[in-house]
Amino acid sequence: MRAAWISIFILASCAAAPAAKAQPAPARVEEAYAPYAGLIGTWQSNGGEIVQRFNWGPGRSYILYSTTTRGGDGAEHLHFEGILLYNAATQALDFLIALEPGSLGLERGSIHAEADGSLVRDVEFVGPGGATGRFRQTYRLPSTGDGETSLMRDDGHGGWTPTFPGSEHLAMHRVDAG
Repeated sequence: MRAAWISIFILASCAAAPAAKAQPAPARVEEAYAPYAGLIGTWQSNGGEIVQRFNWGPGRSYILYSTTTRGGDGAEHLHFEGILLYNAATQALDFLIALEPGSLGLERGSIHAEADGSLVRDVEFVGPGGATGRFRQTYRLPSTGDGETSLMRDDGHGGWTPTFPGSEHLAMHRVDAG
């Protein structure tokens, strides 16, 4: 009987113990989203062929994110759209994005800030048929002016390779600050 009580105590203690963190979680929305605030606005890459939009949700409680591409017809086509939401447990942004809306594809993952201020979007892609893949997008945004992003896919051998030619260094031109 005593062993049963000890086991219950140990299990209860483990379940109630908070995860160890290097820093306490921010107490205010402004603090939580501060590392990502530089993304807010509209950004163009490849001469306007790629447009990324980041907009605040009500009360700055989340970020709406969409990317469009400009086709040969000159019209913008929605590539994906979704939500970036602060996760206090990980102190990063979690996201869920509808890929090519209507295709049943999606992206999910997280965005975290690196020590140098760059933002890394780690992505798991799930295709309409259930096939999965991984890629990583890194944003380097100075406090003012234009920035750079890179789109790299998992090469399946522990490394990263450009998603398409030139995607390892895409200039980002800020069109508006949201």
